[in-house]
Parts: sequence; structure tokens; C-alpha cells
Amino acid sequence: METLPDPALSLSRATPDDLPRIENLMQFYNYDLSEWTPVAFAPEGRYQLRPKAPYWAQPDVHPFMIQVDGELAGFAVVDAECEHPDADHNMGYFFLARGYRGHGLAARAAGEVLSRFPGRWEVYHLMANTPAAQFWPGVIRAHAAGDIAREVRTLHEDECCLYRFTVAAP
Repeated sequence: METLPDPALSLSRATPDDLPRIENLMQFYNYDLSEWTPVAFAPEGRYQLRPKAPYWAQPDVHPFMIQVDGELAGFAVVDAECEHPDADHNMGYFFLARGYRGHGLAARAAGEVLSRFPGRWEVYHLMANTPAAQFWPGVIRAHAAGDIAREVRTLHEDECCLYRFTVAAP
């Protein structure tokens, strides 16, 4: 039986022209999120996003496009919206479309994001989101230098699992 090669994964900094594309993908992000927490539709039938222009304009917000074999597959956003004052980076958003999941691509993409930002990290997920609870610990262990702190706390009115760890400089 022939083994197929790993799909080509690329992570590129989003340009201003990419930001509307990320906002479109956030509809699917919110759709997935709605499985574990209430996410209301706006009157026109789309998920209501808070205005993103001020968010994108912040110097410590770093959006990325994820492509698989040259096709748009998801996005990631690193920001500094951390719970602890000594943290440097937060995984603000991470999304890979369902058709690309289950092949190790999400772990590769998340690992690449983490490795681009050495320092003290925070990553959290909803406690009810069991796929995230299975995904993030392995990704974090593979990239953390030293101890990994894990705590359960309420964030944005939901019970969440918050991980704190350091990614070493290459």
C-alpha cells in the first residue's frame, strides 16, 4: 500500500487584505464554538462579531492564514489579552476547518505559531470543548520549555482550562 505524502502546510502573516477573510472564517469558528457555549445569531442570520478593526489595529495582535496544499484551511491570531500580568502571548483564536482535522495539521500549525513567539504563553479552551481538551495538552507539551501550569477558571462567563507555559527562543 502506497503512503501518501504529508500535505503541505503553510502559515503566513495575514495582510490587511486577509482580515475580511479571517472575519468570514470566524463565522465557522463561532459555529464550532456554539456546540459548547451559546453563541447567538444576529438578526440577519450570521454570528455577531464584535467590531474587529480596533483589534486588528493593536500592535500586539498577529493574525495568520493557514493553508494546506495551497488552499485556505484556517487562521490563528496571537494577541496579548492575557489573564496573568507576567504573560507575553495569548492564542486569541485558532481555527482549522473540519475537513483538515484529524491528520496532525492542526498540531503542526499550532506548533508553528507557538515557535514564532518565544516567551510566556497562555492558551485556554472551554472545559466543555472535549476536542480542545484532547488537542492542546499535547501541542503545549511538545513546545513548552519547563513547567506547564493548568488552572480551571471562569473566562467570559464560561468555565475554561487555562494553560500557562514558556516557549524558549530557538
